[in-house]
Amino acid sequence: MIILKDRLGKTISGESISFIDTPNKEGIIIPEYIIIHFTAGRGAESSIDWLKDPTAKASAHVIIDRDGRITQMVEFNKKAWHAGRSRWADRSDFNDFSIGIELENPGKLTKVNDRYYAWFEKEYSKDVVVEAKHKHENEVSYWHSFTEKQIDSCFKVCKLLMETYKIKDILGHDDIAPHRKNDPGPAFPMVNFRAKLLGREDNTADIYKVTSNFVNVRKGPATEFDTITQLKKDTEVEFIESKLGWFYVYVLLKTAKDEEPIYGWINSDLLKKV
Repeated sequence: MIILKDRLGKTISGESISFIDTPNKEGIIIPEYIIIHFTAGRGAESSIDWLKDPTAKASAHVIIDRDGRITQMVEFNKKAWHAGRSRWADRSDFNDFSIGIELENPGKLTKVNDRYYAWFEKEYSKDVVVEAKHKHENEVSYWHSFTEKQIDSCFKVCKLLMETYKIKDILGHDDIAPHRKNDPGPAFPMVNFRAKLLGREDNTADIYKVTSNFVNVRKGPATEFDTITQLKKDTEVEFIESKLGWFYVYVLLKTAKDEEPIYGWINSDLLKKV
């Protein structure tokens, strides 16, 4: 696989890569992030048909089906409409500087007795169901699994993108639009996938700086939770997880030996990546 003039191309005959153009795109961008989505549709073909329909007002750079086949729809240096209203720490409007990758997957399923259904009423067998709690929800729910071929193709595309462009991070749609979206959800191995792509041997998180003085570190991800402490501007924190626009962090302060480490929640709008 290779990228030439912002399009994927084959380097060996066995690679399944195609380009299907969509009118749902705009001007030039400089990619800085990769955003992972699931299609929440009936199949890859129906999703491709939808994303090339002008009435959809939506698109993605790449679609990957369950067999790992790759379809590109938007050149990587052009703006696709995949992120919508979006924010992560101090950045917003991710369509302007990110590449969207859609994985064929019906998404969240509904359990009725011992049967599992997608929103479009198709039934799925139990062996493709993942029972897990989404990081933005309090209850366990049901999700359609991803295939190894699909994740492998996604990894190869992301790795190539990182080698070609100055990609800063890989995020889920549920990271940048937590109040609206739940994709790619808990069935996608985002933590390990992201750590491996970023060259980490473990799950070490990113470092952020506080952008204002008297920033509250709270016991939970909302203003109604009690304040643990306040931080000065430029204090560094280590990202652990996100929930509904808040970051759970470890505060990187030199404390006395008898003091406990500080962990808590900070509104992501008050943090900037180092």
